[in-house]
Amino acid sequence: MRQLQLDIEPQLDARIGDFSGPSWGHVIDAVRQLYAGLMVRLYVWGGAGSGKSHLLSAIGDSYLDVGKSAIKVSLLELLDAPTEAITSLDRYDLVALDDIEAISGVPHWQKAVFHLINYNNEGGGQLVFSSRVAPIELKLELPDLQSRLTQAVSVKVPTGSLYADRLALVNSVLMRRGIHIDQQIIDYLLNQGPHQTSILLQTLEQLVQLLKGEKTKISHANLRQIYALIDEYR
Repeated sequence: MRQLQLDIEPQLDARIGDFSGPSWGHVIDAVRQLYAGLMVRLYVWGGAGSGKSHLLSAIGDSYLDVGKSAIKVSLLELLDAPTEAITSLDRYDLVALDDIEAISGVPHWQKAVFHLINYNNEGGGQLVFSSRVAPIELKLELPDLQSRLTQAVSVKVPTGSLYADRLALVNSVLMRRGIHIDQQIIDYLLNQGPHQTSILLQTLEQLVQLLKGEKTKISHANLRQIYALIDEYR
């Protein structure tokens, strides 16, 4: 999905099917309602590293897959840019605004987002927001924007503490990409590695790159290196 962002970190891919763990059921149900046009605004919230940005990218990509237009914007990375950066986004079928809490204390950006919501609504578009806090906990100076966000359907993403969620995520990503990793490494990753979704995905990507080209049984020395890598992300 096209993204307006300034970072040079590699974009980690994600698909809706990756979020198939039992704790993600209510989130995916809400996404399905979004697809069906039963809602126009969805607000996704949860702690740092819980997978919100990955989920927004996955939602946007699923729109692109069916020929719709979608774009993901990190508001945190646009705070120093002119608000005109988002004024033309109303033409997209779906606009995903990441880090909505970043505009707290920045009135001109709050007005820009409020106008975008209005223009997007007039054009028949849909919006997805992400934040580390629930809508009611946002500290916005613009009451109208606070009201619009509070009215959106709100879902909290899982923390990653459930083993079954992590297992479903890792298995889905590896199967989708046609990658095989030794089971003992997967077991160590799931049991000793990070629980948060985004950090787990970053660790998995690092493992994939580290193991690229490995065709034979992994040596004990390499295993120690792999386990050390996983431990770094805990």
